[in-house]
Amino acid sequence: MNEILLGYIGAIIASIFFGSNYVPTKNYPMGDGFAFVWIFASAVLIVGIISIFIVGEAIWVYTGLLGGSLWAMGNLCVIPIVKLIGLGLGMLLWCAANLVTGFFVGKFHWFGLPPDNTVKNNGMNWGGIVLILVATGVVFFIKPTLETKTEKTYIRIDEDSKLNVNTDSEEEASWMDRIPKGQKYFMGIGLAVFSGILYGLNLVPMQVWRSDPTHNQATLAFVFSHFVGIYFFSTIVFIIYCIIVRPPKIFPTSILPAMVSGAMWGIAQCGLMSATAVLKFTVGFPIGSAGPMIVSTLWSIFYFREIRGTRNYMLVTTSFVILLAGIALLILSKEV
Repeated sequence: MNEILLGYIGAIIASIFFGSNYVPTKNYPMGDGFAFVWIFASAVLIVGIISIFIVGEAIWVYTGLLGGSLWAMGNLCVIPIVKLIGLGLGMLLWCAANLVTGFFVGKFHWFGLPPDNTVKNNGMNWGGIVLILVATGVVFFIKPTLETKTEKTYIRIDEDSKLNVNTDSEEEASWMDRIPKGQKYFMGIGLAVFSGILYGLNLVPMQVWRSDPTHNQATLAFVFSHFVGIYFFSTIVFIIYCIIVRPPKIFPTSILPAMVSGAMWGIAQCGLMSATAVLKFTVGFPIGSAGPMIVSTLWSIFYFREIRGTRNYMLVTTSFVILLAGIALLILSKEV
């Protein structure tokens, strides 16, 4: 199969699974996020192990550990971001920072990356990324309809392996709730931008490794090293958390959703790595990073029913048209 076509298939897989991977966790308690992140990372590692059998080979490089650790560091910020400024604004900011960082890394060949000579129309290439960012900004004006939740009761594993009963209101109480309201906004924005930059950098080690002509292994052979980095970093953080916080907040009902979410993310990342390897940071990475906005918005409209009303539907349609136009320009800017 044509390598370019495989790159676009990877971008589509990334869009579908990145846009859906948090759906299984939506109605489950996450506590302060540390247990969720570690369980999530465990599922990611399982996907990495499975990839060895699919590809038939794996490589062990320390740069893979670095890339995985960069992503895991950004992932630790997600739950604090959601609790500080909400998912809508948080996702907008980290998506924008992710897109800009990844695009600039490829465009200006930072960190020793070779120039992308496959882009034949720089005007279209820049126009595509600008349109994607504009579409991301339009999403900010969508006002979701959030249902009032009925308070639920959850079982939590307490100290000495005892089971403790918690309600939603008790589960949500954390150190983030004690931060003054004025500081929450700026802290949330800072964490979202920081997280997005790390997401934009996490595949740089893979591309640097691929730029060496002596490395002729398949792109997915790099997956295992990358995913071990995610698991290793998340495990160290979780161990430190368990030592400091007694008892740690672990909810048994959230374990399976976190595993499913992590497995879906692992599949998505494999798709994005394939797309970035073939289509580079200037085309493949932006498409694989922007596409999930379409998928997650469709979940909000048709399944969660969070986006309703004529005004919101018009904004969604406008955003989709601009986003698709941006993706089209990126595709057309590349040499076929």
